[in-house]
Amino acid sequence: MYKYLLIIPCLTISLYAQSKDVTLLLPWKHQFQFAGYYMAIEKGFYKQEGFNVNIQEHNFNRDYIQEVSSGKYEFGVAHSALILKYFLSYNNLILLNAIHQSSPFALISLKYKDLNNLSGKKLMMNNLQINNAPINAMLQSQNIKKSDYVLVENNFNPLSLLTSQTDFMSVYLSNETFILKQKDLDYNIFHPKDYGYDFYSDILFTSKKMLEKNQDDVDKFRYASLKGWKYAYENIDETIEVILKYYNTQNKTKQALLYEANTLKKLAFVDNINFGEINPDRVKEIITTYRLMGLINDKSKLKSTEFIYNETNDLEFIFTKPNREYFQFIHNKYFKIMFIIIILIIVISFIYKVKTTKLLKQQEDRLNLKNEVFNTYICSSTTDTNGTILSVSDALCKITGYKREELISQNQNIFKDKETSQRVYKDLWITISSGHTWKGQLKNKKKDGSEYWIDIIISPIFDDTGNIIQYESIFSDISLEKLLENFNVELEYQVKEKTKELEKLAMTDKLTGLYNRDKIDKVLESNFNYFREFNENFSIIIIDIDHFKNVNDTFGHQVGDTILQEVSAQIKVNIRSTDFLGRWGGEEFLVICPSSDVNTIYNLAHKIRKGVEEFNFSRIDKLTICAGICDIKSTNNIEKMVSYADTALYDAKHTGRNNALKYEG
Repeated sequence: MYKYLLIIPCLTISLYAQSKDVTLLLPWKHQFQFAGYYMAIEKGFYKQEGFNVNIQEHNFNRDYIQEVSSGKYEFGVAHSALILKYFLSYNNLILLNAIHQSSPFALISLKYKDLNNLSGKKLMMNNLQINNAPINAMLQSQNIKKSDYVLVENNFNPLSLLTSQTDFMSVYLSNETFILKQKDLDYNIFHPKDYGYDFYSDILFTSKKMLEKNQDDVDKFRYASLKGWKYAYENIDETIEVILKYYNTQNKTKQALLYEANTLKKLAFVDNINFGEINPDRVKEIITTYRLMGLINDKSKLKSTEFIYNETNDLEFIFTKPNREYFQFIHNKYFKIMFIIIILIIVISFIYKVKTTKLLKQQEDRLNLKNEVFNTYICSSTTDTNGTILSVSDALCKITGYKREELISQNQNIFKDKETSQRVYKDLWITISSGHTWKGQLKNKKKDGSEYWIDIIISPIFDDTGNIIQYESIFSDISLEKLLENFNVELEYQVKEKTKELEKLAMTDKLTGLYNRDKIDKVLESNFNYFREFNENFSIIIIDIDHFKNVNDTFGHQVGDTILQEVSAQIKVNIRSTDFLGRWGGEEFLVICPSSDVNTIYNLAHKIRKGVEEFNFSRIDKLTICAGICDIKSTNNIEKMVSYADTALYDAKHTGRNNALKYEG
């Protein structure tokens, strides 16, 4: 009978359903990165627009971009990889707002100040090319290839930089660096933005289907969301308290959330850029970066404005709109209905009481069974705050060779391996004593003195007042995996080193380290094919060293080789990050400049010429160059373009040298 009684309150409650249920999917766990949406709920901004909003954390087992694109859910938040996703898979996406104008995604290192130090070192970063595109583009602009470093799976723990686990690490500057700040550790940041690759972050998006069917709902949701973000950044302390109370699934501290908020605020509010704005020209630059990295097929072309919903995102204009009128009231008769519902709930609760008691007994039996299984098969222990062992599982005793009575009241140092760096143990105790969980790998000693490796998690246990009273450890034996891992790492390193050597020989000039003639020919052909397909102009610069024969005749070929290397370096520092530089032959160099015309590159050529002129070279002090410039639209033919650039170079030499001329047609 009670089943039918439940239908009555459900039908009654439906009378109040004046709001639409919509879902917002996040790309990560709850944190300040999504604070604007929390505050839009907390302050009633969504309710005022007629929405009940369900915010869902990211689940690694689902493709949340596809779920929004297909119309299963209404809205989502993603990074600039969303643009590439649109191009490759989901052309049903619509970009609404970019909350943060620059991505906090970057590389950091404790030891090294130059990206070139990455060669031969470990880089901790997930192997997802789509998400890592800004960092990969930054590395590519510095001629750093994947074969130059050892890629290690990211564990999101920046303290890994203190150990031999990694030398460089990809992080979010708003999250992981907080731990390093807490420990007063200095670190060096390598931000893609500083290398010309400025990607958006936290883009609010929906689907074309949603926009076509419910454009008014899209407008209202954008309005309420931006209003929530404006409130969150104007009231950071209040917002953090809301997160700690309702959304702190990662157990972040108030200080960590404050650090995240202040970091992201600098990325959200940029001078002369409207809050939330998506600039089509910046989207084109992001697409060009994806194309140059080979992530977009050269035979395809994307119109950047097709999936940007509104190119004018003036927040102040939005917030000065006349206030909407909202229809909200409750009639007296509804109070009578609610009274009936309360009575029904009391009756139903009584009916369920017997069943609840039975279920609790079943759950208790299951819990006892789980505890028995845990004790038998899971290695675990607890200690007091001084490290004195309070309890151990049977599984731990089996692995270590100790009996339970031999371990109780002993210090956990009984397992300690003396060869392990003291810095590891120091970091462990600093982490857990500050209330955080420590994860890592340790080498321990058994009772018989033999060594074994474990993968361990150590977490603090708190009392009701928030004080640490114990520590709990759970670990697994990975001795065999560690042995195989060390063997595989060494083997992989040797293979990569040999592959790196062969690849370098195949595409670089041995003396200067620049691209060789064969590689330059392939790049010329690739740019020419793109020109024929999409009519995108590109230019070349042919450079020749003035009076280089005199250098060889006077100082010898060894000095001449040094001069060639120094000239190469000077040209390289003055070209754009998207340009390709190679040795054309002898003392001649060739620069390929994508997406450019002869007039633009004319200025670049003189910049290069001036840089060489002002440089103090080894042994000979001063040296000059000449350059010839031509673009493909002047010739529609690679051979002619090279020939005309060479003619312009010849003319430059006959004007007195130290000059750069362009082909005029």
